[in-house]
Amino acid sequence: MRRKLAEKIKQEFSGFKDVSIRSFFGGFSLNSESTMFGWVDQKNFYLRAHPTYRSLFIDLGMQPLNLVFDGSNKLLDYYKVGDDLLTDRKKLHDIVKIVIEYAKQDQNEKLAKKQNRLKALPNMTVSLEKLMISVDITDIQSFKRIGYLETYYRIRHKNPKLSLNILFGLYGALSGQHMALLSQELKKEIKLAYQEFLQTKQHID
Repeated sequence: MRRKLAEKIKQEFSGFKDVSIRSFFGGFSLNSESTMFGWVDQKNFYLRAHPTYRSLFIDLGMQPLNLVFDGSNKLLDYYKVGDDLLTDRKKLHDIVKIVIEYAKQDQNEKLAKKQNRLKALPNMTVSLEKLMISVDITDIQSFKRIGYLETYYRIRHKNPKLSLNILFGLYGALSGQHMALLSQELKKEIKLAYQEFLQTKQHID
């Protein structure tokens, strides 16, 4: 029964790009190019909300989706499509077009943020990432701007027990190399570069 309704909703939006349905939370997600923009349960169809147009959903009298999951209620940012909107196909399709646009925009922003996360770099652990964030090096862009020498200097002030392996790891993170692949000769150059960096720091101070 649930699948039948989901297939019917999918057919309704077959004119949109690459529309598909998948099992999701006891119902079916409705997707465009793998981006979820709606959800279908046994009887109802819900659309994904966004701060830009959520007020429109509320004005239309659409009710938020409230799922019971693991014994507790989950109020999700999806709103039920009422009968009036279901019968006004042009208005419904215009709204769905906006919903898909913002759903994809959100997905792209999340992907960009994930790709810019320090943890995405070689040699990075969660603890090292947290340590870097504590000294205002919050993402890959700020790490590149500040450099591995200054980064090591800052986090070593936070944690004086940090080994030189962290310095090598930071170098490798920026150069796209695993620390284990760095040659002994290169490690000597990195240590020398840090010693020169410290001397410059002391001179400036």
